[in-house]
Amino acid sequence: MTSIASLRALASKYQRAMPARLRAYLTARGIPDEVVDYYQLGYDGQRITIPIENRAGDVAFFKLAKDPEDSSDGPKMLASEGSHAELYGWERVLGAPDRIVICEGEFDRLVLEAHRIHAVTSTGGAGVFRREWAEYFAHIPKVYICFDRDEAGRTGALRVGQLIPHARIVELPDAVGEGGDVTDFFVRLGKTPDDFVELLAKARPAPPTPPKLPRRRTAIDPDRTRIERLKEQVPIEELVGRNLELRPSGQVLTGRCPFHDDRNPSFAVYPEGRRFYCFGCGKHGDVITFLRELEHLSFPEALDALERFTSIHGPETPSHNSTVEGEGDPGGLADS
Repeated sequence: MTSIASLRALASKYQRAMPARLRAYLTARGIPDEVVDYYQLGYDGQRITIPIENRAGDVAFFKLAKDPEDSSDGPKMLASEGSHAELYGWERVLGAPDRIVICEGEFDRLVLEAHRIHAVTSTGGAGVFRREWAEYFAHIPKVYICFDRDEAGRTGALRVGQLIPHARIVELPDAVGEGGDVTDFFVRLGKTPDDFVELLAKARPAPPTPPKLPRRRTAIDPDRTRIERLKEQVPIEELVGRNLELRPSGQVLTGRCPFHDDRNPSFAVYPEGRRFYCFGCGKHGDVITFLRELEHLSFPEALDALERFTSIHGPETPSHNSTVEGEGDPGGLADS
């Protein structure tokens, strides 16, 4: 396990390796050198590195942005092994500002910071904002939510607004286009901080959360030993690789997400951690979650299907160095 000190040292190493061409690229994206240096953006030889600090101020992991010269169809953004949903910008929240913007994406956050607008973002995308984070915003008088102008952004903004009742939702103008974001507003449209403040003035609170219906009792969970055994015996890269094409990208395998219209591959499989994560729609989990979502199975049905898989294929671990072509239903998993 990499230590906190070594992660900080790694961030410094990557920062020193940042080539001039990537600095120029980031400047063109609205992130000037002073912001690049302050937040220790760097380069690991393949991707732009963004060190993500936890609430204690320690580097916890890296987000990895695609090199603009990389012509492959790999995801625009990945995360290093050991990553988790974290709030990027804890230092702003804990600094008790008068105003803060919760945005969608690390680059959008840095663009806002470049314009002297305090901002934070979830490293898990629009669909992930932990309930326990919300309490840290209670003491900030003005909280705004400005997500991308698309369905995922609108849905995510509503959820955050319901977690932080005094927050107000900012709507980006039509000119940014469907899927447009904060970077489009400032860079492509050439807007100023004053223009953004005008948007803040028009922001509206989120509608109240609808009342929850009483939850029905569910069946007792299957035996934990069985669950852990199946997770161990069914390599996630094997299961996923039977349904979609995966390509290696460092220690990660990437492909097009089967759960949404994924035009730019954003689905990542982490063989060592035995999990998957989509940086587009936010779907994530283990072999059981993947199978349940893909085949629309109940939890017990998914476990039975994985049992059949191990009886047919055995607990094998395929090579990660070759492309795996999808084959539809993984070995008859959904069959009775």
